[in-house]
Amino acid sequence: MANPLKYVPSDALIVGWDFGTTGVKCIAFSVDGKTVAEVRLPNDLWTAGRVVELNLMQLEGQVRASVRAIAQKLRDLGRLKDWIAGGISATHHSAGRIDAQHNQVRRAIFWNDPSLAKYHALGIKRLGGEDRATELLGGPWAIRYSLSHLVKDEAKLSEADWQRTAKILTHGALAAGYLTGNFDVISVSSAASTGLMNLKDKTWCMAMLDALKVDTHRQLVERQLPRIIDQFQPIGPLHPSLVQEAGLDPRRPPLIFPTSDDQQAGLVGGGAFETGRLAVILGTSAVVNSSSMELPTTKHLDVMRLNWDPYLWMRCYNNGAQFVDKIVEREPGWGDEEWRELDELASEAPPGCNGTSVVPFLFAEPSLGIKKPRFKWKKKPRDRGTRFRAALEALAYLIALGVKAHRKGGQEISRITVSGGLARSPLMGRILASVLQLPIHPLVSDEGPALGAAATALAAIENHFRQQQGEPGTCTVAEAAGVMVEFRPAIAPDPEWEAFYQKGLKKFEKLAGIKKERLETT
Repeated sequence: MANPLKYVPSDALIVGWDFGTTGVKCIAFSVDGKTVAEVRLPNDLWTAGRVVELNLMQLEGQVRASVRAIAQKLRDLGRLKDWIAGGISATHHSAGRIDAQHNQVRRAIFWNDPSLAKYHALGIKRLGGEDRATELLGGPWAIRYSLSHLVKDEAKLSEADWQRTAKILTHGALAAGYLTGNFDVISVSSAASTGLMNLKDKTWCMAMLDALKVDTHRQLVERQLPRIIDQFQPIGPLHPSLVQEAGLDPRRPPLIFPTSDDQQAGLVGGGAFETGRLAVILGTSAVVNSSSMELPTTKHLDVMRLNWDPYLWMRCYNNGAQFVDKIVEREPGWGDEEWRELDELASEAPPGCNGTSVVPFLFAEPSLGIKKPRFKWKKKPRDRGTRFRAALEALAYLIALGVKAHRKGGQEISRITVSGGLARSPLMGRILASVLQLPIHPLVSDEGPALGAAATALAAIENHFRQQQGEPGTCTVAEAAGVMVEFRPAIAPDPEWEAFYQKGLKKFEKLAGIKKERLETT
């Protein structure tokens, strides 16, 4: 692919933030996608009372701490002056409330909060059913979408807090606000994960607020939603207080561009930025994403909208790397060496682990009709290596069901890319390719969402510079990703494993108790 960059300097740095479920990554990338410096910070989520929530004061602190830390690392490298732009990836559907001083009114309810199911069901009933929601939105309103939070707020939030809320913002829009001081805008990608944006015309669909009981609450929400902006419109420069705190040049502060829901960022950073490509992300949640100009024909995929034209098709599992951690009894301080040793041990076990298998649902899995946690072993082995292989096989079966859902939805798959922490496992690559019966294409970078956020910002800053020169902004995200995203050699299926794993998939479906109607549509 020809280099699309006319005005972005070859030595420029783009920072990509990944505000994830378990922590925050802030990574400075060169324009060819190489990691130059990185900062990692933990999340301390509130989980008492069967909820999953993030204190917004913690988020503000993560923003400020990450800017200070990445600036110092770049200063030590003599590269601080090269930082010109930033992009943000943040968890899909997570959202909180702030007041006029940008302080917390209510913590951000996270995408995997297990308390939301009953409120979603209540909201769907008020709307008149799931088909009515799909008619209004152009896609489904799933449990995890932010509108479910507002139904819960009617039961849990005081009237005073409803009234003093200035803005209801997604995780990414909040992070962007703390970075720039602009809390008034939201990207298409982030807005699409609320269950309140019409996916076809990319505007707020106020009729969805009929899911709420109280009319004054509907009126308040209409005033509290941010404005949806174009993907290439800057949110603003880094806030002056952060510029001063981090020792940046106040004459040239980095520009921050509209956020990516982490599913969009994972799609771009996963190299699946064209129709027909599937991005498998093996992170805290396991995800199978693709894009298309058409809506899927199945009801069992989540649908959102990318910052550019296509729809995002998504199968996002609540269960991912965290069940692998539990199964292998991961110890504090484990690093790459420990995981390599475990991978070698697991490779000694045969496919199917001599009859061992695991149902890995630490959390409910609504996309498969599993409404409660369901974790059980069939012949639990004592050795850690066999347990690891059994966990990888269960994860590969989940991914296979997601791939089937995309096919049933009408996606013609041309390529499957793989990223995320578990993609580093050579054994997982062989297992997944064999279960899918297709080659898979792992990424060079392990930082899919952060890299995807940086790629979207690279396209945006190039277009910003072009417009300053009186030229149209025609650099696409696909072009920017084409120069930043690199792949390792493809991993082919193992012919001796393929037939075994096709039988194993059917056994997994039965053992896990996945509802038949879900399998027929996947």
